[in-house]
Amino acid sequence: MREWINRRFGTNLNDQDLASVKDFVLIWNIFESSVCLSNFRIQTVENEIQIHHFDILEFQPFLEYFRNRYVTNANLNGRFQHLNFRQNDRQGLVEQVLLGNNTNTWDIILALVIIVYRFRNNLFHGVKDIQVIDEQQTNFENANALLTLLLERMSTPLANNDFV
Repeated sequence: MREWINRRFGTNLNDQDLASVKDFVLIWNIFESSVCLSNFRIQTVENEIQIHHFDILEFQPFLEYFRNRYVTNANLNGRFQHLNFRQNDRQGLVEQVLLGNNTNTWDIILALVIIVYRFRNNLFHGVKDIQVIDEQQTNFENANALLTLLLERMSTPLANNDFV
């Protein structure tokens, strides 16, 4: 597939460039299946988050990463707009968390998930430009690590999951 993409789009992507994106597709599938019962809704994730106790220190590296990415001089920067929030994506909550105005643990974790959800939508709906997808590697590595941590803290492994 990588070779076809390189020929088609004139890129020079290697397996490492695409590994975090491929991993993201898999880990998102597991997250949505086990935490959201195969139907992602922000409200569902919020409800699930609120029935668990979390150590905010485990999530601090992700919060710092996204703050460094989306906040410049105490203001949201242009990159933040490229998350392409939709009406019901709770953009205001994410803004307040990134700006440090909301320090509630559950809200912080929810805001991080919403950012990752925006990565998911931008990737799955073709907003992410395949020609520069390698520039998204660190984003997807952080998203993968966040989802993995949440799965460890929130869910039990799926057993006998039948794929159609």
